[in-house]
Amino acid sequence: MTVPLTDDEARIIVRERLRFLAIGFYVRGGVMLAFSCFFLIYVFMLLAFSFVPESAWNQPPRPSASPAASVWPTPTPHPSTAGAPPVIFFRVMAGVMGGLMLVGWTVGGLTAYAGRCIQRRRRKTLIYVMAAANCLFIPYGILLGIFTFIVLGSPAAIEEFTRT
Repeated sequence: MTVPLTDDEARIIVRERLRFLAIGFYVRGGVMLAFSCFFLIYVFMLLAFSFVPESAWNQPPRPSASPAASVWPTPTPHPSTAGAPPVIFFRVMAGVMGGLMLVGWTVGGLTAYAGRCIQRRRRKTLIYVMAAANCLFIPYGILLGIFTFIVLGSPAAIEEFTRT
């Protein structure tokens, strides 16, 4: 047999759920911001490759000091593969990686801001949008998104957001 909750008890429970949900959004946003910084490695590496002069790509390999290497003939590159890769390739890929980094920073920042909005009981539409966007990230984003829809859909949470 279940005992019905009073209004004060239901309000306390929903406030605790919203507090945990806000913490979840803060943590998820911070993790996304941190992991998006790894794209900086690729951006800098690809940009560095794009500034390597073409003469460095065309240098013949150094002869080896081992006796087995002198017995075998040195391979000659095929004429179509000789030369430097196009510089534009490295710069375009650096731009793509930089764009992915900016998207990660944006989604991470908006996720953390959605946690702040939960804490202040404002911008419910933004919270729903960020919960749906986090559903793309398996598995923690899906859990956060589903729990957000469940908690914010409860009548006590709707009352909390309409009260402020």
